[in-house]
Amino acid sequence: MVLTAAAVLTVLTANAEGYQINSQSARQTGMGHTGTALKLGAESMLFNPAGMAFMNSKFDISLGVTGIQSKVKFNGMGTKAETDNPMSTPLFGYIGYKPCSNLAVGVSVTNPAGNSLVWGDNWAGATMLQEVSLAAFSIQPTVSYKIGDIVSIGAGLMIDFGSFSQEKALIGKNQLEALIPLANKLAPMEPKLGALPDAIQTFHDKYPAEIELEGSSKVSYGFNIGAMVNITPKLTFGVNYRSKVKLSVEGGDAEVDYANDYAQNVVNTIASFKIPSQLEGMIDKETLKTIEATIAKMGIVTNLDGTKFDASMPIPSILSFGLAYKPNDALTLTGEAQFTGWSAYKRLDISFKQNGKEIYLQPSIKDYENTVAVRIGGEYVISDFATVRAGAYLDTPPVQKDNYNPETPSATTFCGTVGASLSPMKNMTIDLAFAYLQGKKTNGTFQDSTIGAFSGEYQKSAVMPAIGLRFRF
Repeated sequence: MVLTAAAVLTVLTANAEGYQINSQSARQTGMGHTGTALKLGAESMLFNPAGMAFMNSKFDISLGVTGIQSKVKFNGMGTKAETDNPMSTPLFGYIGYKPCSNLAVGVSVTNPAGNSLVWGDNWAGATMLQEVSLAAFSIQPTVSYKIGDIVSIGAGLMIDFGSFSQEKALIGKNQLEALIPLANKLAPMEPKLGALPDAIQTFHDKYPAEIELEGSSKVSYGFNIGAMVNITPKLTFGVNYRSKVKLSVEGGDAEVDYANDYAQNVVNTIASFKIPSQLEGMIDKETLKTIEATIAKMGIVTNLDGTKFDASMPIPSILSFGLAYKPNDALTLTGEAQFTGWSAYKRLDISFKQNGKEIYLQPSIKDYENTVAVRIGGEYVISDFATVRAGAYLDTPPVQKDNYNPETPSATTFCGTVGASLSPMKNMTIDLAFAYLQGKKTNGTFQDSTIGAFSGEYQKSAVMPAIGLRFRF
């Protein structure tokens, strides 16, 4: 098969397994990304909509950005590689309004999934992935209601959409080189094949052909619901569920780029080559099958340029349970467990179409597994001017080690966080946070259709600074 198309929409994120982003608040980044049992004003729209009903102002506005600088190292197959990822900047914004004492409404804009992964054009796994970028956005109108000061409920409608781009090599460097002995034999029958050895030399270190995919998803819908109970004045329990949302790309653009004109001529020549009958007597059957497969592969490459494609993938459901304990007015401690329904990601099938008709289908088995993350966090109010925070979490990987490739270098991950808030004036607060993530070294193997078994050790890390502004009046 030519394409390992799972790379199109599955990418590494720096602070969650799979391609999920949790850093949607500078304040909560400082507390280990906790929030299920916390009363966060407008920001509760994401973490638990039930908490928004406890807003202590008529308007609550929170805006900010997180910088995610991630890195993945690979060691295997006799080579080493390291990603050169650009910094991703997921944005978040929340506006809450409390028209009466028991009711709050609002709207949020967040990035629930995304980030970038850049391995480079010429590394050993280029036929699986060179570069990919995904950005998903969610707009969520929300309503929250509390019954007295004990119980509250909340719900939001998630309106999700996104965009992505991806690049990968289509043909391995050794595939054309392996045809040189045969090309010399067949040159009398097909003169163009005689130019193959010289043409290959012009490629240098480049792969003969690469494909670029780019598209935007349709708008999809989900829901976010939660409940909160003040068990005692000091102890609060929260539960939150965010539904699965399916992102679908229809009519994405596919473009094939060649190393140079010689590469394009070689691919076209092989794709159009008709095996002469006398060839069966010159070579064995296995070699003949290899030649037929190579010709078919080159034919697919030439047909993909300028096509459209359809694909879909889930943003998985998330179920969180949390407890928050406030022993005094200054200190808040919290812990929670997050269950992510990655088992919904069974496969990724990409359909390439020309003039509305499917010309090629690339199936990819994913079989992700559900994951559990455990998070803890704390906050201490030093004064009306300053608050400090700290937290940590441990996350588990959804990707199976026998289906493990550079698209999703998943691992058991530990993250430590710190943060602070400064209030230079009565109605404004500046939130600052910093997180460091380290993934456990993980060995995995993937059966690539072009290069065979691709095995090695992966390790990921990331730094995540965040800043936010909050206004209450």
